[in-house]
Amino acid sequence: MYIEHLSLTNFRNYARLETTFPKIPIVLFGANAQGKTSLLEAIYYLATSRSPYTTSDRQLIHWRMQDDPTPFARLVAEIVSASGVYHQLEITLLLENQRFKKVIRHNGMDKRVMDVVGLLKVVLFLPQDLALVEGSPAERRRFMDTTLAQVDQTYYQALELYERVMPQRNALLRRIAEQQGSIQELDYWDEQLVQAGSVIIAGRQQFLRELEHDAQRA
Repeated sequence: MYIEHLSLTNFRNYARLETTFPKIPIVLFGANAQGKTSLLEAIYYLATSRSPYTTSDRQLIHWRMQDDPTPFARLVAEIVSASGVYHQLEITLLLENQRFKKVIRHNGMDKRVMDVVGLLKVVLFLPQDLALVEGSPAERRRFMDTTLAQVDQTYYQALELYERVMPQRNALLRRIAEQQGSIQELDYWDEQLVQAGSVIIAGRQQFLRELEHDAQRA
């Protein structure tokens, strides 16, 4: 699998970029602030729908678009699979009437995030990834989540559910502490967390078993 063509519009410091990649290993080099990191971030974002540098997708829109009535950014990748099948993956980030929207299309058809994660597989290594060894368990969980979400749609769905349910449950706990919520409502959210959490734990355990097996063979 490889990216044949990449198109960026109003993404980070790129007002416009059209580039075709040769089917050979590529090394990016150049002076600072020329867009090397933004280009790699765009590829990672297309693969995972998340940025490795920010939790706010709004920050991905080119700063010159801030005064535009409808700020937007668009990323398009033309991908060729290992079997020679062509795919076009497009993500549009749109700020309209102070509401942020993400539109994803695969071969011109609207899709959900879970439908396209894993279509383009990436491995990202950053200097801060040394925290996988030296840092907190949260860094290791993040690494496993990013890896597994690209290859296991069931895991991705469980992770998405867990991340959606946890804030809701925490908000309910705060309301209960303020005597404004019902403790009976916890049963529903607990059930959702258990359902998603069991899939996540099983996936991580299997990941670690396979990693241990590969490490022993190395």
